[in-house]
Amino acid sequence: MKKLLLVVVPLLLMVVGCTSAPEEKTSMEIVEVEMGIPENVTEQEEVVVKTLVTQGEEKVEDAKEVQFEIWNVEKGKENSVLLDAEHVGDGVYEVKHSFEDKGVYRVQSHVTARDMHVMPTKQMVVGDMSQEQIDVILEQEKEEEHDGEGHGDHGHHH
Repeated sequence: MKKLLLVVVPLLLMVVGCTSAPEEKTSMEIVEVEMGIPENVTEQEEVVVKTLVTQGEEKVEDAKEVQFEIWNVEKGKENSVLLDAEHVGDGVYEVKHSFEDKGVYRVQSHVTARDMHVMPTKQMVVGDMSQEQIDVILEQEKEEEHDGEGHGDHGHHH
């Protein structure tokens, strides 16, 4: 009798375990993040940085975490600020931030949603800067990365 129970009980558990709860529908489509950053920003001006999070055609309303990491390229990523974004609806998450100094900045969103982590980066310019000034800063950043000092976002220049 004990031998029969040793065979029947595990079989019953397997059958019940495999059929009891319907599995959560998980999409194989990747979570996409489209960042919106303001164009003409001046020092000390508070601006809204936002991101639209989607998966396929669906706007993601249930992201576990959305943060923005912002740093001045000249000061390096190690001097970045990390800000928690607020869900404002329709798949949009945003944060308000003011930039202290003029310069070239990187804005990287860290989005954790539906078992995926997406980290796109965009560049923005704060203050009145010529293209020549911007190019010099970006060239210095590349040199630092090649010297092994950079903690940058390799391959994410936009």
